[in-house]
Amino acid sequence: MSMPSPGSSMSLRSSLYKMAWDTRCRNIDVRRVLARFPNAKILDAGCGEYGLAAFMSRANITGVDILPAEEVDPRLNYTHGSILGLPFDDGSFDVAVSVDVLEHLTEEVRQTAVKELVRVAQAAVVIAFPSGVAARAVDEEFERRLTTAGQPLPAWLAEHLANPYPETADIVAAIDGSGRNADISIVHSESLSVAKLLRAWAVRTRYGYITANMLAGIFLPLMPRAGAENSYRSIVVAEFAND
Repeated sequence: MSMPSPGSSMSLRSSLYKMAWDTRCRNIDVRRVLARFPNAKILDAGCGEYGLAAFMSRANITGVDILPAEEVDPRLNYTHGSILGLPFDDGSFDVAVSVDVLEHLTEEVRQTAVKELVRVAQAAVVIAFPSGVAARAVDEEFERRLTTAGQPLPAWLAEHLANPYPETADIVAAIDGSGRNADISIVHSESLSVAKLLRAWAVRTRYGYITANMLAGIFLPLMPRAGAENSYRSIVVAEFAND
């Protein structure tokens, strides 16, 4: 019997990444925002294995992450580096994007990350993140349920809860403090009710989260859209005036 090749394993993970709710909804919501900037040269800072490129044309997207290059999809235009010191010249990209990265950083360095995104962007910055008290409450309840059930915490959850969740107003203030004139708007992403439902399934059975995550991803077009009072994630969009 032949063993699956590394490429086939990567392809399977890529397919799961594109279909699962938690990765699909956040990236598709950002993709909707990026429709404002057709043909833009995009930086995806903190791209992980696949990032936005799994949901868009890869031709105009560069990914940067601290992952070793061999762990990243070879189809991604990838550069090894940190969002705290992006290895690119000023204005290297039309749009600089960060999707669900800030919550993994301490409060002390988040402003540095935002300023780096602003520095390398010409036209706009798009930053998505679990936002404030509402998102944290959902994840803290998830932690309590998992602990009560004697289940281990997912690595992402432990990282999230290690620091206060980003506040939209703080991210806007960091952009305003960059010295560039920006028109800032806020988009809301991922319904809190769906986020709560997925986490409830995760506690019920070992594979509950995987099952619910995939089903929710498949039926994403039918799921309730997030609003200002019912969103797990904020997307801050800063469009810069010509300097």
